[in-house]
Amino acid sequence: MSDQPPPGNYPPPPPPGGGDYPPPPPGGGGYPPPPPPGGYPPPPPPGGYPPPPPPGGYPPPPHGGAPGYPPPPQGGYPPAGYPPPGGPGFGGPPRYSIGDAFSWAWNKFTNNAVPFLVATLVWGLVMVVLQWIVNALGGALNDGDTTSYTTDDGGFALSYSLDSPGSIIVSIIGYIVLLIVGATVQSAYVGGVLDIANGQPVSIGSFFRPRNVGNVVIAGVIVGILTSIGLFLCIIPGLIVAIFTMFTIVALLDRNLAPIDAIKTSFNVVKENFGLALLTWLVMLAIAAVGALLCGVGLLVAIPLVILIEVYAFRKLSGGQVADLNPQPLPPQ
Repeated sequence: MSDQPPPGNYPPPPPPGGGDYPPPPPGGGGYPPPPPPGGYPPPPPPGGYPPPPPPGGYPPPPHGGAPGYPPPPQGGYPPAGYPPPGGPGFGGPPRYSIGDAFSWAWNKFTNNAVPFLVATLVWGLVMVVLQWIVNALGGALNDGDTTSYTTDDGGFALSYSLDSPGSIIVSIIGYIVLLIVGATVQSAYVGGVLDIANGQPVSIGSFFRPRNVGNVVIAGVIVGILTSIGLFLCIIPGLIVAIFTMFTIVALLDRNLAPIDAIKTSFNVVKENFGLALLTWLVMLAIAAVGALLCGVGLLVAIPLVILIEVYAFRKLSGGQVADLNPQPLPPQ
């Protein structure tokens, strides 16, 4: 009798080496490939950082610009009269010449002659009448020889006499009144010129709207004290103070500054552009002198020209803008 099993379908014998494990499926299917030598995953790309996004792969900003920022001006025009936040000369060297300043001032004066002439005449009469009242009251209280004093504040000359105690009191009160009225006149007048520099249409009423009078008074007192001290020190220091503070009131009204900040701003503008500022100051002085020599009537033209040149010079030397001689209409929004 044979030991061989009978014919039939039997499973293949186990592989050599023993064990009861079934053989792996054909082709290695269903099993992951073995790890590379060492048993560690492949290293990351050099630098260990993911690659940057392709150029232009950022989403566009929302309509009107980035969040938290105002939309850019339409048509590429900055706001009229915009003073940059930086210091003097912001945005490059100033494009300024005294010839351009005079041409711009004359153009704006002739285009607004009636408002300028009426405002200058009315404010001038107000100051003259107040001055006459102060002098008359002081003279009525005098009982002997008098000592006269003259000062110049805000472009208007003030004079008074001292003798008796009553005259002294009247003079002090008169000086305070004239100081406040002078600051009111100056703030309204310069404010009207700033409107012109901003490209806004002006009327006679534009020169009769006082602005920030309190700070103008304080700034005028500080500048007056500093100038007086300088004049007592051999005159030249007083002239230097006058030059370096020439833009104080314009800066105060144009940028809504505190008195000390306005003085500092004027000082910095002149310091950074001393040659041009000195030439401008001399031209303004010459125009005022010529106007005064023409029987005072010339001041009706000289005062507007001086303030127009002053505003133009401050805007240009501090990096600001002024309305063009022949402004073009802005494109439709």
